[in-house]
Amino acid sequence: FDTLGLRGNDLRKLTFTDVRVPKENVLGEPGDGFRIAMATLNNGRMSLGTGVVGGTKALIEQAIEHTSEREQFGVPLADFELVEDKIAWMVSYLYGLESLAYLTTGLVDAGVADYSLESAMSKVAATEFNWYAVNRVFQLLGGAAFMADSPIAKSLRDTRIFPIFEGANDVLRAFIALNGLKVVAEEYDDLRGINLSDPIRTIGTIAEFVRGQITRRLRPAGLESVHPALAKQADAVSDQTKKLRAAVESLLRRYGKDVRSRQRHQKRLADAATDIYAQVATLSRTSALFEDQGVEASGQEKFIAHSFCDRAAARVESQLRLIDHNDDDAMHSIARLAYNHGGYGPRLH
Repeated sequence: FDTLGLRGNDLRKLTFTDVRVPKENVLGEPGDGFRIAMATLNNGRMSLGTGVVGGTKALIEQAIEHTSEREQFGVPLADFELVEDKIAWMVSYLYGLESLAYLTTGLVDAGVADYSLESAMSKVAATEFNWYAVNRVFQLLGGAAFMADSPIAKSLRDTRIFPIFEGANDVLRAFIALNGLKVVAEEYDDLRGINLSDPIRTIGTIAEFVRGQITRRLRPAGLESVHPALAKQADAVSDQTKKLRAAVESLLRRYGKDVRSRQRHQKRLADAATDIYAQVATLSRTSALFEDQGVEASGQEKFIAHSFCDRAAARVESQLRLIDHNDDDAMHSIARLAYNHGGYGPRLH
């Protein structure tokens, strides 16, 4: 296949027809294939989520080097506020994602058997951030970035596939949300009849491993050891977790089994849960750093952690607010009109 990016990847189609596998070549035990496939996917998602962190650091370095050397009106580009905003956004967001990746890989080191939910969150958050980061660095480098042989042009071509690799991000969002909905539904007698197992299976390669880590790992009690310098952010996470759970219960009662088809709400739940998980990871990492080196010696991490958590909290509040206050019906109608027209329908008069 001739691909847009990752040109060194020799991508080919492999077809098996009536293939018999010798006993000595069977991986695991007969019937164990699904579990092995899931473990491979989980590792792939986690690896993609962590690998993107290193790649984005290189992008930030390119942007800083260029904007420090290039001047406009006798002033380095680095001194302009809109340039500062792009750099600061990338650094603070990357700190949160690096923390998320660190916590997720730590679960594996700790022997946690099922980290499918965390690896999915890591993959979705990291790959979408990376794409936006590439776009911002491209903008900072200006016309030079548009040359075919520029490093950032190669990054643009290579990284676009990341939100599709190892399970498309919209599919993984459904996986994250349906898992959380399923766990909460099973805790209440009047919601037990809501069967959310089938849609998880139809997502494709993800299914029976799901055990609901979201409610176990994101509950407020898990933040009791946060350093006092991060108390405000920890309290906010606890509040967000309660609101997320309330939103899940509300959707289950409102839609029942039909919640399986409410993808807009699923995306909101998944994005909110991912931002909460990233805040937990950031608070855990930064608290450990403060305990080891002291707050004063870790000044930059304090500001970065505060910024990431405060912005993530605002995103969570926004997503949960949209569950009750949105224009979903209008979006549905506009999309149907476009499909009926076969494209853009409105005319100029």
